[in-house]
Amino acid sequence: MTTAALFASISLVAAGCAAGPAASGGGGDGGGGSEEGTLTYQAADGTCDVEPAEGVDYDAADAMIKSFQKPSTGLIQTEPLPEPAGPETTVAFLNNDTAVAGIMYASMELAAAAAGVTLVNVSTGTDAQSINSALNSVVELDPDVVISVAVDATFYQDQLQQLKDNDVAVVYASQPNAEDFELEDSLGGLNGSLVNGKVLAAGAIAFTCGTGDEFVFYNIPELGFSAIQLTATEEYLAELCADCTLRVVDISIADPSPADKIMSDLQSHPETDYFVTPGDQFQIGLADKAELAGLTNAKGFGQSSLPPNIQQLADDLQSAGFGVDLNMFMWLLLDEGLRKAQGVWTPYSDWEEVNKSVSLVLTPTNASEYVDGFVAYPGMEADFKALWGK
Repeated sequence: MTTAALFASISLVAAGCAAGPAASGGGGDGGGGSEEGTLTYQAADGTCDVEPAEGVDYDAADAMIKSFQKPSTGLIQTEPLPEPAGPETTVAFLNNDTAVAGIMYASMELAAAAAGVTLVNVSTGTDAQSINSALNSVVELDPDVVISVAVDATFYQDQLQQLKDNDVAVVYASQPNAEDFELEDSLGGLNGSLVNGKVLAAGAIAFTCGTGDEFVFYNIPELGFSAIQLTATEEYLAELCADCTLRVVDISIADPSPADKIMSDLQSHPETDYFVTPGDQFQIGLADKAELAGLTNAKGFGQSSLPPNIQQLADDLQSAGFGVDLNMFMWLLLDEGLRKAQGVWTPYSDWEEVNKSVSLVLTPTNASEYVDGFVAYPGMEADFKALWGK
């Protein structure tokens, strides 16, 4: 799971295996290798009726994907706080004033109200000067907790040191460089991005039944986490399939029509069997365009699925997606801050379990349950309140 991806907010029947809109299962001239050399896609129920190509570890890929399709049944955190926090506990939220930051702050308001703490919204903007100025005010505020989501500490190193000297608990999320500033990695950071990259690689193999061997990664060059996921995808794909290839194509987060960019790329590379991307929004409207163009290999797996992606999945117009519960994400960040402030924080170690707790791999089989919005764990609020003594 990574929050930065949300800054963008953001067919087929083949040998009896179906996924996505009805169309030929062949991937142009591609087709990695079932026993008959035919590219085959998983059926909507997650099954395949062909054997994977020799040397492809389909079982490992499929096991990882299926492990990310199990809905959360509880919180990743289970230990109660030593004592309830009260309004004397001040939490400063660094708000970079983007649209998604507003969504984050709304969730943080709910979490802070549930915890009974005082929340201060600090407008940082996105340029170095405004961030630096805003952090000066945070130092003057001297809060108990600072929650920084996708605000790079590169721009407030001096103030960060002052916060540390003042024993302020700092939660640094959705940035891959926590170690550079002697901060602990948190949700959406380096380790979470590495896990998500492995999930994308596993999806490429699993959703093509181990028969695909020509893949493409649609990279988002403006977002640092995307490069981290790319590295992890490349490395894990090589473990799963030594003979598979992975092209890399950049698509800007600001591209006005990423689906058209994908269409053009796939038309130029008919050998492509499947694509993966950290930005599932790139798939919005792709199926209709592909059908009009007679394109049969416009099938892929994207992360941070938006509501239109989930609707496409429910309508069997998309192969796979990866939902992230941003609301739970924010509540977990507050929980981390409160634990740090009380000196009882235990850093995350099992990042696969952390990511599973806030995200879910979606296919046409399970997406209909989430068309009104993806919620990782419906009992979240009550469980957090119990942990916080409320």
